[in-house]
Amino acid sequence: MSWRERQVAATFKGIEFRTDSHDTKGGRRLVVKQFPGREDSEVEDLGGKAGEFRLNAYFIGADYDLARDAFLDALNKPGADWLVHPWRGRLWVRARYWSVHESNDKGGFCTIGVDFVTGGGDVAAPSADRTDIAAASIGGFADAVVAEFDLVPMSADSMGSMIATVQGKLDTVRNMISLATLPLTMLGQVRNVIDGLKGDVAALLALPAQYAAALRSFANLLGAGDSALSDTSIPQVVGGVAALTGQPVAMSSGAGVSPALYINLQRDADLRGRLLLVSAAQLALADYRSADDRDAALASVLGALDAMLPGMSDAVFQAALDMRAALIEALMAQELSPASVRDVVQAIPATVLAHRMEVDEAVFLARNKVRHPLFVRGRVRG
Repeated sequence: MSWRERQVAATFKGIEFRTDSHDTKGGRRLVVKQFPGREDSEVEDLGGKAGEFRLNAYFIGADYDLARDAFLDALNKPGADWLVHPWRGRLWVRARYWSVHESNDKGGFCTIGVDFVTGGGDVAAPSADRTDIAAASIGGFADAVVAEFDLVPMSADSMGSMIATVQGKLDTVRNMISLATLPLTMLGQVRNVIDGLKGDVAALLALPAQYAAALRSFANLLGAGDSALSDTSIPQVVGGVAALTGQPVAMSSGAGVSPALYINLQRDADLRGRLLLVSAAQLALADYRSADDRDAALASVLGALDAMLPGMSDAVFQAALDMRAALIEALMAQELSPASVRDVVQAIPATVLAHRMEVDEAVFLARNKVRHPLFVRGRVRG
């Protein structure tokens, strides 16, 4: 693991921020005594000097001002707290001075230079971050799913049928994901991974553990797409991925299908569905501005998860329950105001409604899944 991989995101009082540089000052409080006519001197050590830490935090984007104000509010609150320092680790500090730099030629961007000093007093035990706990529980569920996967022996003909079926299912996943509102770069990566899986299915199925690991890598890649999504598109993408988890087995266990083939197809469907659920949970574990958006994303994941629970073994079942509880706790801990709601009787253009409800039109369209922006009616949320 390199130093870049050991770095962590910077946070103070629960507010995450970007930073590209830092300065740290330390030292000893020394009193140097010099005497007339003597060549030597005496040094009295009064102890260590309070540590000083300067970080240049910056915020960027269309809503940078909201993040800036939240960070400034956190800095202005009295008392010491934990600073997660990307280079120095976790530090108990107080914010002493800070300065904000903004300019017209850098619209959508600001820099805040913050001077921290050692916090002093009783050091609070660092509390575990709910998001980190949820992310770990999602990883634990994925571990349990992959560890359980195996195939029963089957004939060469059955293996050929299974390879063709799995390739068809991967095609379905590829086509469905293509309809999701993923950024083009992310969509290209996901498609390439699926195409690679399709080409290697024959070799991978001969080694079930490697096949499961390859599918998990794909799920992790898909689940990492939340950073490139707008907060209003996350519920839609989460819902689309969660809907893929319930694909049925392509063949029935009737005549012409060997029992071994049917069992292996069922196991493959379970593996693929559960790992797509991992992707949906990772995508849902995001920061939201609207309680409705968060609730919609969470409901999609929980609905897919609850439908899968009856068919899980004890180990996977317990890991799924842990993931469920941690995801609910992490997302419901976000302090979000409920969106304003209106009942529109006469059809009104979306532009007008968005203006009246004081939200961006693109956000309004995504949140309400507007079909025709010129004729909006019914219950809408701002």
